[in-house]
Amino acid sequence: MPANFTKKLFSYFFEHEKIGEPMRYLLIGGTCGVLDLSLLYIQVEFFHIWYLAATIISFVTITTFGYFGQKYFTFRNKSKNYKKQMPIFFVIVGIGLLINTSCMFFFVSILQIWYIIANVITKFIVLIWNYFANKHITFSTK
Repeated sequence: MPANFTKKLFSYFFEHEKIGEPMRYLLIGGTCGVLDLSLLYIQVEFFHIWYLAATIISFVTITTFGYFGQKYFTFRNKSKNYKKQMPIFFVIVGIGLLINTSCMFFFVSILQIWYIIANVITKFIVLIWNYFANKHITFSTK
């Protein structure tokens, strides 16, 4: 029974006509976010890398995983046009990186918020940008 319940729950949240795509995006984006945050923490706390440099390094490192996860799992995009899609994805992520870095600087250096809390807040801002930009530009079926 638990396996059947889990399958139904998964199907409801990730296959649902209206909420499936945003839920899949949150799963991939959340996984990328946790990996990004972990990498950021390790770089700053163990390797003593400046928080803004570590933010950029961790953000860029996770981007490739994000591309394939969003393409195949979230948006279920079957296009083989990687030469067009991948650069668009990286431009959108690059804009997200600028948003990310700017917000990190503002929250940490100006507002004096701990870099981990600042990064969590920033993740939600960038998440909204990335979802809508990738949905309507990178992986658009129009």
